Amino acid sequence: MARRDRAVERALHRWTEKGLVSEALGAELREEARAEHDATTLKAGQLFVALAGAVALFLAGAIFVSETWPLLSEAARTGILAAFAGVTWIGGRRVARRDGWRRIGEVLQVAALSLGAFALGYSEQAWESGSTGARIAGAIGLAVPIVLGPAVWRGSVGLVAAHTALALVYAALFLDRAFSLDSETIIWILDGLLLAALALLWLRLRERWDRGADHELAAFVTGSWAGLVLVLFTGGVALDWAEHTVWALDLWWLGIVALTVWGAARSADEARRDLIETHMALCVPLGTALFAFSAGEALDLPDLAWAGAGAAVAVAGLRWALTVRNIPTITASTASLVTVLWVYAFEQSNAAVAAIAMVATAAILFRVAARIRAGD
Repeated sequence: MARRDRAVERALHRWTEKGLVSEALGAELREEARAEHDATTLKAGQLFVALAGAVALFLAGAIFVSETWPLLSEAARTGILAAFAGVTWIGGRRVARRDGWRRIGEVLQVAALSLGAFALGYSEQAWESGSTGARIAGAIGLAVPIVLGPAVWRGSVGLVAAHTALALVYAALFLDRAFSLDSETIIWILDGLLLAALALLWLRLRERWDRGADHELAAFVTGSWAGLVLVLFTGGVALDWAEHTVWALDLWWLGIVALTVWGAARSADEARRDLIETHMALCVPLGTALFAFSAGEALDLPDLAWAGAGAAVAVAGLRWALTVRNIPTITASTASLVTVLWVYAFEQSNAAVAAIAMVATAAILFRVAARIRAGD
């Protein structure tokens, strides 16, 4: 029996013994909880099997292509890849409409969009950037996320998130294929597009926050993480900041964290608030690494300073997670704290210093465990 099922069973047993619920009602609640757990488990299993099926589909295509590839021109190869992507997307769209097949269909749609982006990039082998053929291919690539957007928006939040990320890839490929722009110019244009999209999504989120807007939230979160990647490219490539790019990454990360805290505080729905709080479990490990790198590499401070900077982020995440009682973030923060202090201890030639660092880590973790147990 799964851990969550055992917790429900214990709670129902306790409530029945205390007379809070009758035996008959307890049995009904137990059966409903088991049915819901079984349905959730089946959905997760279906998603995993669908992903495996998508991989198998790509392998089948790869085997077929490997036999015919040498006989085809570069243009024909590009066309086959694009056609295969189109057929896969249409098939995924049709499959998603069938009862019980929605996740499978959406996995196929994401796979098709990914393959379409690959076909657009591969088209460079057939047509040089800026040529007529490249411009046609680029225009088709630009139209793909725009035309499919309304259909995707009616799907799941996962499909919306994948489409948001891939739309930026398509835009970059369009700029390269159609106009033969250099990488720096493409990065600046993508920066502007993403900032405009995030601004619009933010206005829409604030307007519709109390009415759901889950799709807008998924697109906004995905765009925020994509922005972190673009900040890296902007600083490291377009501005040639080298290791000092990390300062821009730190600021962007702080913005993501601030929005996460704001969203969790503003959410009245418990399930949605828990999901937003769990998002911090992704932020804390990244922030630990970024701040440790900032102190150790960008500022070239001693080992104790970068370890302290990373540990400070982990401890801050841990304190917040304890306040909101979010277990995934507690786990991620604890793992981040242990990791950064373990790396610090490992790099010390002085065994006494290393031992003190690990003893301090143990003391912090025992304190956290005590707070969780006591319900503080």
